[in-house]
Amino acid sequence: LLQPGVTVVAQDAAALGRTAAERLFRQLDGSLITPERIQLPTRLITRGSGELPPSV
Repeated sequence: LLQPGVTVVAQDAAALGRTAAERLFRQLDGSLITPERIQLPTRLITRGSGELPPSV
């Protein structure tokens, strides 16, 4: 629908929500003591909006 297409970062929304909920419940019951870094997989889908226009 858009020209050029919009470049996006795709992520698994279900995994993101599940991970956040699990950490929240662990924090509420006192079993989460130290912060931890969690990285979920993402992928870049390029569709043209991140490109430089052709030179004149």
